[in-house]
Amino acid sequence: MKNPLVPGDATRPHAEPLLCRRCRSADRLHLETIESIEPHAGELMVWVSYTCQACEASYAHNAAFHDVAAILNRNGSMSGLLQFGGMYFHCGEPMTFAKSSARSVYAPLTTEDVDDGLLDVYLKTRVIQCRCGFRMELPA
Repeated sequence: MKNPLVPGDATRPHAEPLLCRRCRSADRLHLETIESIEPHAGELMVWVSYTCQACEASYAHNAAFHDVAAILNRNGSMSGLLQFGGMYFHCGEPMTFAKSSARSVYAPLTTEDVDDGLLDVYLKTRVIQCRCGFRMELPA
């Protein structure tokens, strides 16, 4: 069945293999982000960024979803933070929102009470956390 969201003359994006070009291996890849791409003809693909844990080379490109799933399904592959669409995962579980806050961007260099005439700038943030205790602040 033809995908109604994809025009008949749509180009087929090219999927690159998930592989470290330096090490010539996929054994030590750590996925960092997985994002959807525009509707397209052909196999299901996503935009992925990853790092080789052996040589620390980083890559980002279109990849076949089944290749990404194969890496996600390896034992021990979820050892850090992964952004998948709009969600963040740590310890293999989605992180949940803890609280929101406003933080001052200006941090004084001294603990003495000095009136330097600078206005405080505040950044609203959202805190997300994992069940293991890992926490991260994101701009609101």
